[in-house]
Amino acid sequence: MMVVLLLILLLLPYSLHGAAQSEGCLECHNNFQDFIHGGIACNDCHNDIGSIPHNEKLAKPSCNTCHQNIVRLYGGNIHEKKKITCRHCHNVHFLNKDKKNCLSCHKQITHKSLPSKEKHMDLLECTACHGKIEASSIEIGIHIKKGIAMKKEMVDLDGNNIIDSGEWDNLQTYLTKKLKGAYKINKTYLSKGNVHIVTPKPTPCKNCHTERVLFNDAHVKFSGVSSYEIPVESRVFIPELPSITKYTQTVHGKKGVQCTDCHVSQNHIDDKICISCHEGLYGIYKDTLHSKKGATKCTDCHNPHSIKSYKELDAKERLAVCSKCHKNYIDTHKWLPNTALHFKYLECSTCHSPDSTKSIVFYFGIRERGKEKILDYADLRDISDMDMDLVSLVDRDKNGVVISKELADFFIELKNRVKKDLFIGSSIIVTKVYHEYSVKRQREKVCTTCHSEHAAFYDSMFLILPEKDKYIYIPVKGTTLSALPASLVIDMFLLGEEKVKIEDFKKLFTAGHKERFEHIRKLGLKWIDLLGILLTLLTFLLIIIHAMVRIAKKR
Repeated sequence: MMVVLLLILLLLPYSLHGAAQSEGCLECHNNFQDFIHGGIACNDCHNDIGSIPHNEKLAKPSCNTCHQNIVRLYGGNIHEKKKITCRHCHNVHFLNKDKKNCLSCHKQITHKSLPSKEKHMDLLECTACHGKIEASSIEIGIHIKKGIAMKKEMVDLDGNNIIDSGEWDNLQTYLTKKLKGAYKINKTYLSKGNVHIVTPKPTPCKNCHTERVLFNDAHVKFSGVSSYEIPVESRVFIPELPSITKYTQTVHGKKGVQCTDCHVSQNHIDDKICISCHEGLYGIYKDTLHSKKGATKCTDCHNPHSIKSYKELDAKERLAVCSKCHKNYIDTHKWLPNTALHFKYLECSTCHSPDSTKSIVFYFGIRERGKEKILDYADLRDISDMDMDLVSLVDRDKNGVVISKELADFFIELKNRVKKDLFIGSSIIVTKVYHEYSVKRQREKVCTTCHSEHAAFYDSMFLILPEKDKYIYIPVKGTTLSALPASLVIDMFLLGEEKVKIEDFKKLFTAGHKERFEHIRKLGLKWIDLLGILLTLLTFLLIIIHAMVRIAKKR
């Protein structure tokens, strides 16, 4: 019986499932001796071969046998429609050779309509715009040479665990001035997606530059003596572009200004366009130092496509306007006590445009996940079920002025409803702009301009209330600043009083008993200065007495 079976096997065709392995194929197809395709054998793809020698015409192997998911993704996209098959990009017998990329076929792509073409082409993969991205991020690596520590508090100036545009500008200034040649920056835009999905049209610009769907996750990684990672606002590296669909919500859009009113040609917008409506403002600006030094275009400072008017910008956003050019503003203001805190609450024109009107403004905000956000109309609608006529809800006696009790009552009611970390924030901003920013008030270092009971903004205080399509400024009675409980107004503080003067000393020693007592009562926080001076004088006096005693004993 065994002999019969052996004879039958010998008489059967030379089957691939028997002795016919890849070695048998390579006896004839010796140009594929070193083929590599994931460790599979010839007959795994050429599975219609029944014997060797095989038929001259064989069926084409199907990639779908193993790569069903990829074939499914590839189906229907622009490459398949143009009859581009797997083998056009992949050498199926030698996967590690002749690797092709997009430029292997698309060598003459010009991208003429792409703004900053070189920057996009150098930093991004083709599929970042022409594919379906699953995840994206911006990774900035900063390596500081050994022996130099870059502590986190030197980078994150306000301590909120994220680098904003101002802090990034300050970091760049510090690196170029203090650590020139001792650091290296690598910037990488990472995009994760399947290269087999190619879209017929590129990703809209708004996905990166407006809606932040892509590359909204950015981190800076420091290495060297100090090694740590910290998030950074993505808009630092991807500028925001205007949205045509949202233009009707902008200041210009609401006033009926059409695109063609300003964009009369393909050239940059000229000041002549702006002067046609803002002649009075330009009349002030044209003779200033900024204009004469070359910052001549209105659009260098003003974004004509902004949804917010300048009046609606907070102090931080206004500061960002100036820091586009004055990137080293923190370094040049190191003389200022607690520099970062000043720039959190003040804008540049507070000091550099003395003829502008300054005001203290209050607003409602919320803290979530360590970040602060000013609440707009949509936010208030989302977090509460109140009737959104905010003016009447806050100004309950409808006299056009908010007093401390009205503000406190509304805030307590709002906080009880939403059960979240709400706060009343404040800042000092310019409410009436004067376009002369050439005065270098910081040279005078007169702190009492602000730190005084006579500071001008105490007479100009407003509560900012968001409405559906605008912001309303309601005057606030001056006593509000000191009358509200500290437990409510977490982010509000008194600016202090002016420094002690010679006249204060004279009154202490020359005034009558009754007048002296009244003067002592009015000194307030000036007693800190008085005690400091007295302690200094007492210290010198003790040193002199000690020296005289030592001299007397030696005699």
